[in-house]
Formats: sequence, structure tokens, C-alpha cells
Amino acid sequence: MRRLSARPCRRAFTLVELLVVIAIIGVLVALLLPAVQAARAAARRTHCANNLKQLGLALHGHHAAKRSFPPAGEDYGWCRFPEQRRINHVRNYSGLLYLLPYLEESTLYDSFDRGAAAANVLTGNNACCSPTGALSPLLGDAVASGNTTVAATVLAMLACPADDGDPLLPATGSYSAGDPARQGVKTSYDFVVGDSLVCSLWERQPTDQRTMFGENSDSAARRVTDGLSHTIAVAETLRSVYNGSAPAWSFRGWAMPGVAIGVTKINVWQLPGDTTYEGRAGTLRSHSSAGSLHGDYCQVLMGDGAARVLREQTDPAVLAALATMAGEETSTDF
Repeated sequence: MRRLSARPCRRAFTLVELLVVIAIIGVLVALLLPAVQAARAAARRTHCANNLKQLGLALHGHHAAKRSFPPAGEDYGWCRFPEQRRINHVRNYSGLLYLLPYLEESTLYDSFDRGAAAANVLTGNNACCSPTGALSPLLGDAVASGNTTVAATVLAMLACPADDGDPLLPATGSYSAGDPARQGVKTSYDFVVGDSLVCSLWERQPTDQRTMFGENSDSAARRVTDGLSHTIAVAETLRSVYNGSAPAWSFRGWAMPGVAIGVTKINVWQLPGDTTYEGRAGTLRSHSSAGSLHGDYCQVLMGDGAARVLREQTDPAVLAALATMAGEETSTDF
């Protein structure tokens, strides 16, 4: 008679064992997630710094070709006290346009019509800041020329990957280029300027109060007497702003002069005196502000092309000194 061999019984997982395995997996995931998130944050920060460095190379490429840096912008139609200056036509150009050939965007640059305005903005907010109505006509219609199509072009080079704000500006109003069919695209980086919204102020300012950039500025390396490595050229900003708007990359609309890091400071979320607004990290309290979502700091591009980190706790006097290009401040001043 053939005997049947005895086989060992396979024991299934008990409920307790299954729960233990699930708990172990949960602990491992909890330990790994912060590391993964930290790695992603570091990658975004590095990507952002590389964007700034590319802008630095573009600035110096422009300087080598033109013997000067580009202006922050040209001939605004929305600024305060237009009677204080003389311009023949409103252009509303952003100086970032002039960097396109040095950012491998020559085709886009060539498609921009220099015989027309970059945006059809001819006034700002007269309710708060009158007078802002332009006294000169547009150089040419931004819509008919196709310049608003340029304004609607997304450039990865000008977007920080850590910024989760809406990348598009309104299609109408003082923050738009004036084309209801196309929305302008915001930039995460802009030139460091003074705080004033007054027309052509840079040209009339004392030399020791000037930043490297402003409306119709014409800075050259030799004029940055504080030293290029001690002067901020470009700073990070955010797409989300409570009072005002983030800047467009191709044009200047109402209250888009650049980043006034020497006045507005870094990562300021709370709006003083407004009890209806509690502040939210990621939404800057006002236009022309420096900020980022990397942490308690933002990254800046120095005049020599180096990317640096500036903490939000930095002394305001230091920020003001770093923003000006000929203030003759020394290390003993801050």
C-alpha cells in the first residue's frame, strides 16, 4: 500500500502580524517622506539659483555687446507725476526683453515689434496715487503689433519651480497688456530698483541713491562703484501678491517697476493696518517685494553674476546698502 506523504500546513498571517507589517511600512514611509521632500526642495532651490545665474550671464552678455546693462524698463505710461519728464511715446518695455538674445530666445526677441508699445497701459491707480495718466501717446498698439502675443509666452527660465502661484496676469485692467484675448505671463525674477513709482525718477536721483536699474537707466559696470559683488542686480519675487501684482516679464503695468528689496524687505506676508488680511506665507503683502517659498530667505543675483542667499532677518540697513550701486558703504557700516 502506498503511503501519502505528510505535508506541512501553510500558516496564514494573523491579523496582529498584518497590522505589525502595516505599522512598520507606515513608519518607514514617515521616515522617508521628509527626506524625499527635502531632496525635492533642494532641487528646486538649485534650479532657481541656476536660473539666476543664467540671467547673470545674459546681463553680462548684454553689457559686453552694448557696453551697458539694460534698463529695468522704458517709458512707462502708468507712473506718477508724468509732467516731470519728457518722452515722445509710451513704450512700457521691461528690460528683460533685451536679455532674450542672451537667453537663447533670439526668435522670440525678433518677433517683438520695437515700433510699438509692449502694453497698452496709459494710467495707473489714480484713486490712491494721482496723477498717473500718461501725457504722451503709445508708440504703437501692443495688440495690433503682436507684442501681446510675446507677453503671453511662457519662459521656463523666468519661473522658479518652488513658486506655486498663478503664473498668468489678468486679461484686462492696469495689470494687463491690454489684450482681452491674451494674458501676460509673470516672472519670478526682476531687476532691483528703488521703491518710488514716480516717472523717470532714476534719471533725477543723486548717484549715491541709485540702484543698478530703474526706468530708462543706463548703468555700466564702471558706474557700480560699490563693486559688482556688493550690489544686488536681480532678486526673486513671487507670483501671488495681496496688494498689487507680480511683475510681467515682457512689459511694465501699474506698480511693476521691479523689486525694491532695499525698502520692502524679504518674505513680508502681513499687511499692516488691514484687519481683514491675516497674511499667508506665499502671498507677498505688496508689489515690488522680494520673496520666495524656499524657506526663510530668498535668492538674489549680484552684479558680478553670483547667486547668493539673503535671509529675511537681514538688517534693513544692509539690504538698502546692497541695493544701491554707488552708496560708498563699507563693511563697517553694517
